Amino acid sequence: MTGNECKQWRERLGIKQTRLAWDVGVDATLVSRWEAGVYRLRPAVIESIRVYLAQRLVEAKAELATMELPGIEQVAR
Repeated sequence: MTGNECKQWRERLGIKQTRLAWDVGVDATLVSRWEAGVYRLRPAVIESIRVYLAQRLVEAKAELATMELPGIEQVAR
């Protein structure tokens, strides 16, 4: 995972840099520097971020599944 890929996934899931940093256990300035390409992510950190983002993606999908969206019946056909 590159810093740019991390940024893309983080933004898709609506996660702020500070939240990602807090939840993964790193300094928020590191996240900014990874995403800017100043620093490279280390393998151990990459795995932590992947697990975290995957968990957040599952949570987002579960939340969407419980929502009643207008017009959904038309899309399902």
